[in-house]
Amino acid sequence: MSRPVDPDTLRQRLTAQQPEWPTGRLQAGPGARTVDCARVRCVALTFDDGPGKYTGQVLDMLAAHNARATFFVIGRNVTPEFRPQLARIVAEGHEIGNHTWNHPQLNSLSQAKLTDELGRTNKIIAAYTGVRPHTLRPPYGMTNAKVAREAKRQGLAQILWTVDTVDWKDHNTAVVLKRARQARPGAIVLLHETVKTTVAAVPQILKHFDRQGYTYVTVSELFGEQYLQPGEKYKEHVGMIQ
Repeated sequence: MSRPVDPDTLRQRLTAQQPEWPTGRLQAGPGARTVDCARVRCVALTFDDGPGKYTGQVLDMLAAHNARATFFVIGRNVTPEFRPQLARIVAEGHEIGNHTWNHPQLNSLSQAKLTDELGRTNKIIAAYTGVRPHTLRPPYGMTNAKVAREAKRQGLAQILWTVDTVDWKDHNTAVVLKRARQARPGAIVLLHETVKTTVAAVPQILKHFDRQGYTYVTVSELFGEQYLQPGEKYKEHVGMIQ
């Protein structure tokens, strides 16, 4: 599996693309780490559909809580305006996953279109971060054997979720918070960084998990990179400490 590029290189790239960004604010810290979720209470917060205009705010909130998360990126959203956010995501120790190029229902695509949706997104993420994704979130959670085979061929484990906040539908900060708080150790929580009311809920979500003594992990940290298998589906890590 590919590894993150050198953190100093990422910081330099970030500064070059967005000079006004003070690198001293990268509080979460880049680099590999080992978290034993059999011994500590872990939760994986995941953010879909970015990068977007709220991505920077979400990163600020996560950094303030020394929290890591996973961002499932839509390739077409990697515009010149938002490319610097990709470098920042990686530089601050978060994980970037593949959320396709156009957000289609993958199980309805031809083989050629399916290959293109995953491959183009992998390439653009690698081009601006130096990191090749090894996780995929199928839009709408729609997958089948053909999608699994292509994901395996492209080295992508399929990541679903344990807790769906349904924030894309219910634009209600209190409701999103209530649903997110249902997460238990080993859970993957689905959120959307593109929804304003969800962004407003993030500080309270983080405070809740702080009070419960959780460690915020990326999806790969939750399972361990050697555990995740390309093509296979994952929605939670059972057997975690309660």
